[in-house]
Amino acid sequence: FPFVLSPGATKDMGKMLGGDEEKDPDAAKKEEERQEALRQQEEERKAKYAKMEAEREVMRQGIRDKVGV
Repeated sequence: FPFVLSPGATKDMGKMLGGDEEKDPDAAKKEEERQEALRQQEEERKAKYAKMEAEREVMRQGIRDKVGV
């Protein structure tokens, strides 16, 4: 083997090759929670960057006022 597999990769490869997939009764619930967490993180990221951009625009406007543009 010219490459090394992580311990979890061998389990996942069996699924990719058509092996039996493990049945988790809470899988749908866990996936929904994961998706919600990702949405929340994305909203927080967007809010952070919107705030940063607003601060930059205030700074830009100050410079424009000084220069007289």
